[in-house]
Amino acid sequence: MSRFTFILNPNAGKGSGGKLKENIYRAIKSRTSDFEFVETTRQGDATELAKHSSSEIVVAVGGDGTVHEVANGIIGTEKTLGVIPIGSGNDFIKSIGLPKDLEQSVSCLFPGKISLIDVGRVDARRNESPNLGNSSPSFFVNGLGVGFDAAVAERARHISYVSGTLLYLLAVFQTLGRYRSPDFSVSVDGRKTNSKYLLIAVGNGVCAGGGFYLTPEAMADDGELDVCLIEELSIPRILAVMPAVMKGSHRTSSHVKFEKGKSILIVASSGVCVHADGEILGTDITMLQIDVLSKALAVIVG
Repeated sequence: MSRFTFILNPNAGKGSGGKLKENIYRAIKSRTSDFEFVETTRQGDATELAKHSSSEIVVAVGGDGTVHEVANGIIGTEKTLGVIPIGSGNDFIKSIGLPKDLEQSVSCLFPGKISLIDVGRVDARRNESPNLGNSSPSFFVNGLGVGFDAAVAERARHISYVSGTLLYLLAVFQTLGRYRSPDFSVSVDGRKTNSKYLLIAVGNGVCAGGGFYLTPEAMADDGELDVCLIEELSIPRILAVMPAVMKGSHRTSSHVKFEKGKSILIVASSGVCVHADGEILGTDITMLQIDVLSKALAVIVG
């Protein structure tokens, strides 16, 4: 049994995973020989590979989507999550102090400083029916988005010629004018609010979308999830608030509301797009039950 299993997504970062494969392998090999190195071939592979790995530490080599899949494969086990970030956004690492640099992130694994972080559990349904939507709950480690930001994440999947923050900015502009906000009912630990929200961001981490600090005060180990609710806005007002969101200084905006809690219920008047760690859970979700699992995952941090 190897101590480490490295799960590489060759498509991460618009193909950076495949291009950097040899460099990554050499960086690991120079530090240990006690490892297994495997590649994904399709969506969902990383979850299955992580689930069936017998290693003590399972390392996601990819972006936030790869981290999401690996985490979903090891939550509830004694395995520890490691990350080598080579994705387009790499938002999760901003909350656990990992460097983006390849050599530095590999170095953090040896010997590896381990912390326990919270995990979000989400049951997403359509038409408020338990027989529709996800067949089983999903977990997220960084954040979940409902509405506009999820529609942006969905659009970003179809843009192949740019990456990083520019990718998500382009997706924002391509989504503007097309998205229509439904009416939402949101309950955070029993505190209810109703409005036509542009987006609802549930953050375990501070950043999403490759550089949007929607929940800038979130802490991954405080036993709660941060919720950012942004009211439906005109296109000029969306463009006006975007710079503040990218700096995490939108708390003072009259169009933004923040909540914090352990249990969140969201009901939409019509189907909306929802993402978990940038991975699309569905495009016509009408109800979500979200709960925090306190210190449910061991992670190697920076």
